[in-house]
Amino acid sequence: MAGEMQAGLSVEWIDTTEEPFRPEKTTEIFATLEPLEAEQTTFFTPEWTDFYDSTVLPPPISYGALPEFEAQKRELIINIETTGTLPWEGRIVVIGVLDPNALEPMAINFIQESELATIDEFLAFWEQSSYTTLVAYNVAFDYRFIYAVLQKYRKTSARWLQAKLYDLMQQQKQVKDSFVPGFNKPGTLEQWSTYLFGSQPYAPQKQVFKWIEQGNIEEIVNFNSDKLVKAYGLWVLNKVVEGSIPGMEILARPSTETESLPPVPASDNPGHSEETIPVQCPKCLQDQTMPTTAKVVNCKVCENPIAHP
Repeated sequence: MAGEMQAGLSVEWIDTTEEPFRPEKTTEIFATLEPLEAEQTTFFTPEWTDFYDSTVLPPPISYGALPEFEAQKRELIINIETTGTLPWEGRIVVIGVLDPNALEPMAINFIQESELATIDEFLAFWEQSSYTTLVAYNVAFDYRFIYAVLQKYRKTSARWLQAKLYDLMQQQKQVKDSFVPGFNKPGTLEQWSTYLFGSQPYAPQKQVFKWIEQGNIEEIVNFNSDKLVKAYGLWVLNKVVEGSIPGMEILARPSTETESLPPVPASDNPGHSEETIPVQCPKCLQDQTMPTTAKVVNCKVCENPIAHP
């Protein structure tokens, strides 16, 4: 047939030693795949780099010498409790501080098992702070006692020597910082707090000595915090009088002008009222009274004898 193609099949046999592949079982292959780092090559045209340099990057800046910065002077209310009124007769038990300029003033008390550990903890706080003025009632007592302890343990604190002092007792005695002639009794912190705020003493001072003997840390801290808060009240009222802060809404005294006078305690001898005179303890400087007929009385705080003036 025209156009048909003839096909043929031929077979050629070749002798070889190779074995044919016959699958028998699965072969497991373990491999760890790690990604290859992509090549970070990017080409930017000169037009793009010129735009970036002129638009995105800030212009070069030359920095001159920075002006000296003086931190704002800040006050710190301080109060300490000791086992005695004199450094060589007692030791510091607790050092309390309160920042009167804080938004929420809070009492902080440093108290450890030993006087050395207590002063170390307070000193670390003081050296890192920016306070420049110490405020306290009879601030010379706290300032001198801590200074003596720094001497005792060979501690260094130039900032402590540089601190300015503001005495609330002097404020209440003569108002002015400078000397004012007169014979005004300064009064005690508790007396002023009762008069101005209607507050009462947390506990008698001699009770603190018992707490120290008992190791009642909680009550010692509470007593010291109470002193800090009352000192803060006097500090605030001074700011109110000088016009630094408004005072009608803060630290209001709970009593009023129309309150009745406290009842006079009845005398043991009816019809006879024993007269008293003001005296001050020469040891702890606590103001108190004694009968005019008495020759000697013991101090209500430190039990030191007080002779009739």
